[in-house]
Amino acid sequence: MVERYDTVVIGGGMAGLPLALRAARHGRTALVESELLGGTCLNRGCIPTKTMIATAELAHRARRAPEFGITLGPDVSVDVSAVVERKDGIVDAIRSGSYRSVDRADDLDLIEGHGVFVGPRRLRVGDAELEAGRIFLNTGTRDAQPAIEGLDRVPYLTSRSMLELRELPGHLVVVGGGFIGCEFAQMFRRFGAQVTVIQRADRLIRSTAPTTC
Repeated sequence: MVERYDTVVIGGGMAGLPLALRAARHGRTALVESELLGGTCLNRGCIPTKTMIATAELAHRARRAPEFGITLGPDVSVDVSAVVERKDGIVDAIRSGSYRSVDRADDLDLIEGHGVFVGPRRLRVGDAELEAGRIFLNTGTRDAQPAIEGLDRVPYLTSRSMLELRELPGHLVVVGGGFIGCEFAQMFRRFGAQVTVIQRADRLIRSTAPTTC
């Protein structure tokens, strides 16, 4: 059986979610999402990283307190697990609001799964087939693994898995000195780890504008 919609939106990120909510005001709409609502920005990009960076900045300022005539304890340490818990709480609270918005919307169905086109205006999500006059693609981004020999034989981290670290690494090597690489490098250095940045270009942050949030 084919479910027919006026609009199908693939991807429930910061573009797809408001688009689906608006489209549902004008006709039956399906929002297809294979992971969690909020996309990269909410779940593994802007919001979680900036939340953790705020902690890193506070630790950095605390270490500099004597410069301003303030006496603190002998050492400033960061409980990375507690930082991650705080980050998860903030992200969960915002994401819960997204799900509530979808639940309250009339004529909007949230379909969880990976969409595959099986026709010009038809796609399959799990065992269901959807058909619509308008289908919008908002599939977002994913991590890209560089072609480094031996990378597949070591337990490397990505910008996603680094946000889930519960223990501070003794020495972190960041491959790539772009916006995201430098952001993570500074954050973990301020947490207290030794950090090395490897950049093949002649300077850090070569791009004139960030390519992701």
